Amino acid sequence: MNEQEILERWEREKPLYEAWAKHIGQEIERRLVPAVAPALLEHFLKVPVVPRLKSNASLIDKALHRSKSYKNPYEEITDKVGVRYVVLLASHIKLFCQIIESPEVSWTYSKDRDYEEERLLRPLEFSYQSIHYVLRSKHGLSMGGLSLPEGLACEVQIRTLLQHAHCELTHDTLYKPKTTVKPSVKRTVAKSMALIEVTDEFFEQAMKDLAAAGKRQRELLEYLSMAYRKGTGLEPGQEYSNQLVADAFMELLPQDAIDRIEAFLAKKNYIFDKVREQKGGRHLFNQPVVLLAYFLADTMPAQTRENWPIGSDDLDKVFSDLGCAS
Repeated sequence: MNEQEILERWEREKPLYEAWAKHIGQEIERRLVPAVAPALLEHFLKVPVVPRLKSNASLIDKALHRSKSYKNPYEEITDKVGVRYVVLLASHIKLFCQIIESPEVSWTYSKDRDYEEERLLRPLEFSYQSIHYVLRSKHGLSMGGLSLPEGLACEVQIRTLLQHAHCELTHDTLYKPKTTVKPSVKRTVAKSMALIEVTDEFFEQAMKDLAAAGKRQRELLEYLSMAYRKGTGLEPGQEYSNQLVADAFMELLPQDAIDRIEAFLAKKNYIFDKVREQKGGRHLFNQPVVLLAYFLADTMPAQTRENWPIGSDDLDKVFSDLGCAS
C-alpha cells in the first residue's frame, strides 16, 4: 500500500478502531469495579484513561519510513489505537492481567511485552518497564451501531505510576533516539530505573504492612456497612469520616466489638428507624459509622464525648435518641 491508500483506509476505519478501544475500556472497567471495591475506580487508576488514535503523520511515518520489515504495514501495525492504564502497585498490574486473560472476554490477546519476563531474561539490565497486550476483536461484535470486523487490534499498556513517570521522561529521547545518547546518560537512566524497581517493591511491602495493621478497623467498617444496609434498607455512605471515627476508638473497643455491636443493635433495633429519619439531613446518619456512635454513646458516653473526632451536633442527636443526657 502507498501513502494515499493507507490514509484513505485509515480515515474509513478510525471510527471502528475508536469504538473497539472504547468497548475494551468499558469491559475492563466493568470488571475492575467489583475487584477494587470498596476503593473507587477513579482512585485506583492514577491517570485518566483515554483511547489514543494514531495520527495520520505518525501512522505513515511508522508504516513507510521507520521500518523496512513490514510486508503489509497497515495490517501489521498493532498500535493504531491504544489504551493505557496507570496504577500504584505492581500487584495491581496482575489484576489487569487476570481480567485481560479471562476466557469470558470479547477479545483474543497476545502479550507482546512483559517487564517481569524481561527481568528474568536480562537480570543485570535496568530499562523500560511496562506490560503491553494486543487485543483483537472476536467475530460478530457490534458497538454503537458499528459492526466491527474480526481481528481489529488495540494495544493496551499497563504500568505503575513510577514506571509511567520514567517512561514519560525518557522513552522518546532514549528508546526512540534521534541522536546517539551518551553512555553516561544511559547509565543515569538505568540507575533511575533500578531505583524505581526497588521503590515499587517498598511500596508493595508498605501496603501489605498497612493492610495488616488496619485489618481490624477494616473488618469493623465492613460490618457496619453491612448492618446499616440490612437494618435501614439504605445504601451507606463511604466518606472519610467513617475512618476518622473508627480510628479514634479502635484502641478503646473490646476485641469482640463486632459481636457486642451486633447484640446491641438487635436489642435496640429502633435505632435503624432513627437513622432512616435523619438520612439526607444529617451527615453522620448517612454513614455506617453512626451505628458505632450509638454503641459508643450507650457503653462509654464520657469517653465518646472526649474522643469524638468530628462535628458534635449529630452526636448530640445520637445521645438524645438513646435518652442519654448530652
